[in-house]
Amino acid sequence: MERPAWAPQGIDISVPSVSRMYDFYLGGSHNFEVDREAARKAMEFLPGLPKIMQANRAFMRRAVRHAVDSGIDQFLDIGSGIPTFGNVHEVAQAADPGAKVAYVDHDPVAVAHSQAVLEG
Repeated sequence: MERPAWAPQGIDISVPSVSRMYDFYLGGSHNFEVDREAARKAMEFLPGLPKIMQANRAFMRRAVRHAVDSGIDQFLDIGSGIPTFGNVHEVAQAADPGAKVAYVDHDPVAVAHSQAVLEG
């Protein structure tokens, strides 16, 4: 398997990652066949997983917009996973370009991917 430019060195892309599986459920592109296969296996037990994950992301967007509308301009996203479309900084800064966002995750795969994606 060829390593795409966005996949950080030091991350084993042959092992499924929960963060990349979440990205798959959201329709993102930062996942591999190994992640998609694991995600499909999980869906055998809970077929609605993609809809649940999409609902979770939709709630986050609504909550961030409401927070910005209420005057909040600093955000801390704990358990942020891999940046995909509609992230906290995109939603917050669309409403308030001066909004600040800090992302935190304990998953080394998510951290490495986040650094690679957000830096360039």
